Amino acid sequence: MNIIEKLNMKIDKLIHEFELAKKENENLRQDLDDLKNKNDELERNNQDMLLRIDSTVTFLQAKNSGK
Repeated sequence: MNIIEKLNMKIDKLIHEFELAKKENENLRQDLDDLKNKNDELERNNQDMLLRIDSTVTFLQAKNSGK
């Protein structure tokens, strides 16, 4: 096998590996976006829960101070 054929095979292999790495990168970016969205949703839920707790505590304090 001459050197040009060997180099062409190596180039083809590198191109294939690059395409695989690029696809994996796209998949990881999508996973990251999904995790960011889930994190945002959890943060909103936590904020809602804290507001409910604060509201309940305020209500209880007002109720107990009225007795």
